[in-house]
Amino acid sequence: MSTIRVLVADDDEVMRRAMVDVLTAHGGFTVVADVPSGAALPDLVAETRAQLVVLDVRMPAGGATAARALRAQEPSPVVVAVSASNDVPTVAAMFRAGATGFLAKGHLGTTFADDLVRCLGGEVMIAVPHGAQVLRALGDATLGDTERH
Repeated sequence: MSTIRVLVADDDEVMRRAMVDVLTAHGGFTVVADVPSGAALPDLVAETRAQLVVLDVRMPAGGATAARALRAQEPSPVVVAVSASNDVPTVAAMFRAGATGFLAKGHLGTTFADDLVRCLGGEVMIAVPHGAQVLRALGDATLGDTERH
């Protein structure tokens, strides 16, 4: 059975260690790197052949800028955002930048590893208290783009 190659990027060391510990204990993951910054993430992903990046939204060189850079890679890893900042504009910006999932810190719970597996399998996860508002915001932006063309 192969394992999922994951890179964890979060500037909060306690949170980063907790995520690494959960993924290691799960058994379905190989944590190929854990870093406190998004600086040089595309190079690190290419070097480690990470399939999945757990990306903190509010860290140095993180967020939407890092997600866009990762999605531009070939092959591009699946990006799952994690953040305590889960307001509608922040969550929508991460999806527009290419994230496949957004998980609210403080609510990761016992399904964290399984949620990542689901994202890697192509499912989109919006695990924030106001997910429906995020969908509406994303839909409104899409409609606006369609109407202009």
